[in-house]
This record gives sequence, structure tokens and C-alpha cells, in this order.
Amino acid sequence: MKIDEPHILIWIRGAGEIGSATAVSLTKAGFKVILSEINPPLAIRRSVTFSDAVIDGETSVEGILGKHININQFDVLVHTDFIPVFIDEPENFHSLSPTILIDARMIKSYDEDYRGWADHVIGFGPGFIAKHNCHAVIETMRGHNLGKIIYDGAPLKNTDIPEPIAGKSTQRVLYASDSGPLKWNIDFGDILETGQRMGTIGKSVEILSPFRGMVRGLIHPSVPMEPGLKIADVDPRGDEIAYTILSDKARSLGRAALEAAMIFINNNP
Repeated sequence: MKIDEPHILIWIRGAGEIGSATAVSLTKAGFKVILSEINPPLAIRRSVTFSDAVIDGETSVEGILGKHININQFDVLVHTDFIPVFIDEPENFHSLSPTILIDARMIKSYDEDYRGWADHVIGFGPGFIAKHNCHAVIETMRGHNLGKIIYDGAPLKNTDIPEPIAGKSTQRVLYASDSGPLKWNIDFGDILETGQRMGTIGKSVEILSPFRGMVRGLIHPSVPMEPGLKIADVDPRGDEIAYTILSDKARSLGRAALEAAMIFINNNP
């Protein structure tokens, strides 16, 4: 089996930063890739994700274009210069018979055994267990084993605590406190001061910056707000962050998925 054989198709579920980094790595390596995403998407690091294509029609990540396409158009997309991004409706994808399914949704709980969905199923992070609901799972926790491919068992458990950056953990991630229409007054890359107004929910609920830092994540303003929804990320490192470039973690995980795909293909000639 060779990566450029026309029947080899890799379906990535989830067009957030991890799924997008995976799509970038696989595309650069010559694989035929499709992405699927829910509508509306809930990604916040939208400057490095393909998820906005679902709303805006197209977007790009590090020079690679993604376009929202109806699945009925798939047959004419054999030779494209972009990554097709579909609405995540699994019942429509089974007919495509993907060779590899990579689940990058990072929802941390999975009720189904996905091993029958493709010849090889790779999952990211907590909730996936190799030999139980996928064929391989990739460790997503920062540390010595970040990106490790696990073929028997589970990765580290979810802590529900954002990984600390420059001493900030839970403080750097903002959540909706109310429902109502969302309006942002700032944009990606802006440097905020402590207490600066970032936007509003409804007519009067203000969203304030928790400290001085750079805007790294903002949920799309068209997403309906509900209490507890993750909506923004402020990075305390400020100007040193290249917010339009995939993070070191996302790039490592994308390349781990590429490695896992190559191992499967090389072992199944």
C-alpha cells in the first residue's frame, strides 16, 4: 500500500487545532485527507484551524487551503488543491470507506467502538482505549510521553485543568457566564490589559481580560452562547506568541498521527 494510491483516504473528525495540525502534516506528506466538523464549530484558536470553513466557506492554515464542500460533491474532488471540509454527519461518511479514521474531536468521552468505521482508527487523548474503541490512541498530555502511540490501553486521564502557561492555568481560559448573542470588541493577536473589555454577551454581560496577555483564542461570534461554554483564551506570554502558527503541542500531535498512519500503511502493503 502506498500513500498516493487513489483508494487511500484519511478522514479526520474535528477541525480544531489538533485536527487541523494533523491535516496539515498528512497533506504535506502526500495523503488524501478530508475533514469533518460540527456546525457551528466550537474551536477557539481559529487562526490555526480549518473549522471556520464551515461558516465562512473557506479558510487556510499555514498556507494550506480548506473549503467547505457538500458531501454530494465528493466524487469530483479526487484531484483538489485544497482540503475538503464537510459537516460532521457520520452516516454519510461510511459510504466513502476511509482507509484511516483519525478522531481529533477531543471530547474525552466516547460511547461507541469505532474500529468498524475504517481499516485503522486512531484516537486522540482521554476516552479512547486501544483494542477497545480504536486501534491506536495518541497521548495528548504534555510531558515526556506527549505524542506517544499506544496500541494497547489508554492514555493519561483527563484532569479538567488547562495546562499551565507562564504560571496561568484556569485563569487563561474564559467561559460564557450567560446566554445571548456574542459580540467581540477585540481580535486575534491583540494585547490586552488586565480588566480590559473583550466583548459582551447579550446587552450587558461583559467579558473581561483576566490579566495582561495576547488574544489567542476566540469562539466564532455566530455560535449561540450558553453558560459554561469555552469562548476565549488569553496567553500571558504576550508578544512572543506567533498566534497564526500551529502550537508546538498541536504540531507534535499532528506528526504523531502521521507516524501512526505510516506505520499502518507500511505494515499492510
